[in-house]
Amino acid sequence: KFLGQLAAAVILVAFGTRIDFVTNPLGGMIYVGWWGIPLTILWIVALTNSLNFIDGLDGLAAGIAAIACIPLLVIAQQRDATAVVLLTACLLGASLGFLPFNFNPARVFMGDTGAMFLGYMLAAIAVEGALKGATAIALSIPLLTLGLPVFDTACAVIRRGRHGRPIYQADAGHVHHRLLQLGLSHRQAVLVLYGVSGLLGAGALVLWRVPAGAATVGLIVVGGLLALWARRLRIFDDQPAFPEGMEG
Repeated sequence: KFLGQLAAAVILVAFGTRIDFVTNPLGGMIYVGWWGIPLTILWIVALTNSLNFIDGLDGLAAGIAAIACIPLLVIAQQRDATAVVLLTACLLGASLGFLPFNFNPARVFMGDTGAMFLGYMLAAIAVEGALKGATAIALSIPLLTLGLPVFDTACAVIRRGRHGRPIYQADAGHVHHRLLQLGLSHRQAVLVLYGVSGLLGAGALVLWRVPAGAATVGLIVVGGLLALWARRLRIFDDQPAFPEGMEG
């Protein structure tokens, strides 16, 4: 899987989809030059896996993808990026059209291929739609828009690393598992995560319009709140591995 993801990311970069600027926390932008190539590949592969990792409940990955499309669509439209607008609208429509069949109780399952496709497309759209404009917090916008899968994957990597287990070894420590362990039903957990994803997307649109200094403070606040939430959920505690042993 990893080699396929790597090849797919390289193809995108070869055709000009790459990160050119990153945010300077002190203000302004930093041109990354050729470092944009490995940075873009890392972003695409990471997000491809993030959507697959979070696809643990019926309707979760499709719903989060649809929610993430909305701020990306708004930003692309404001930048007059017509091709990106059309692509994002198609992905939004496909996700919403699939959701009634995939929501609990699901009649159709997305599987690894569907979840990784969503992650791959969102990663590409984020680069072309949000990162091609040299805004004051360029890299932070897609990170926040896609914050929930990125947050969940980062926590999974840290948790498994702390407890000496392979990154791809599946466990019951993902954020949706923790919500179920707290007593939420399947649907309740999914709806809570929809809400979190929606708030992060709305936050991305707000930060896109404010000065760099205020945006940096906002990002720090959001990061702090997510860290507190992770602590509350005890998301870094070790969890038993699933019998099949591999993610997705």
